[in-house]
Amino acid sequence: MINKITSIPLILLFILLISMASFSKEYSQFGLYLTDEDKFDLWGSYNRGEGAVTDQSPDELIYNHTCLFLSINEENLDMKKGPYTRYKKVNKRKLEERIKYLSSKSFDMTNCILD
Repeated sequence: MINKITSIPLILLFILLISMASFSKEYSQFGLYLTDEDKFDLWGSYNRGEGAVTDQSPDELIYNHTCLFLSINEENLDMKKGPYTRYKKVNKRKLEERIKYLSSKSFDMTNCILD
């Protein structure tokens, strides 16, 4: 009798673990992975048109835009390495100011490093 009572929770735990494992596999198929060139293209799309990121944009958008640019690994860019390097060089002061501003607003900038 006692064995039956203790085995029921173990069986339920086993079923729960199996169901969670299958759910995580289903969820991970929709995982988003961007190459550095994809990131550069996405970042560039936020620099044009009516929805362009400016200093008057909401802080969250400025944060996402800045950290997206800084997350790009320059070494992984082929044809776009020149424009990336040029923007980074010309706008270094602006990037530094944005990092300082966002840090003062308590945004976590640990992964947003300007080399």
